[in-house]
Amino acid sequence: MKEKQGRKGLNIIDILIIIVLLCALAAGVVWIKGGGVEGAASEEKPFTFVAEGRKVLEETATIPVVGGKAFESSTSAYLGTVSKVWSKPNEEASFNRTTNKYEKMPVPGYCDLYIAITGNGTETEQDITIEGNVVKVGDEINVKGKGYAFEGYIVEVREGE
Repeated sequence: MKEKQGRKGLNIIDILIIIVLLCALAAGVVWIKGGGVEGAASEEKPFTFVAEGRKVLEETATIPVVGGKAFESSTSAYLGTVSKVWSKPNEEASFNRTTNKYEKMPVPGYCDLYIAITGNGTETEQDITIEGNVVKVGDEINVKGKGYAFEGYIVEVREGE
């Protein structure tokens, strides 16, 4: 009897199928990762964002210094340099039984602390990344520096210092 010979290598059809599969795999990876021209980062430039801490002790508001470094307290990631610090009295709405209206009353010993932090970053179609941290208005942020720490929210992001 005559035995059939098995294949001993790859023929041209097998090689073409492998090339097509590799190209499809590469295209899928690029599509999933969001690659392409529109997702490319632009050059680095300075950005500033403002972190708001509500109901912070008044003593804490005097500690941050312009020019000091700011960090994310939960990860210790560098956020940038403090470029401006200001505060305003913390107010809570309370019901006044005399006038039968809600009124904003200052809370003694507390203030709302605002810290503008500047760092180098890039801007894409979807995100602004400052010092390696994606910042978006409304994001919760834990800011710490030399002698202070507070939990707050990002209330402003702008290009420049």
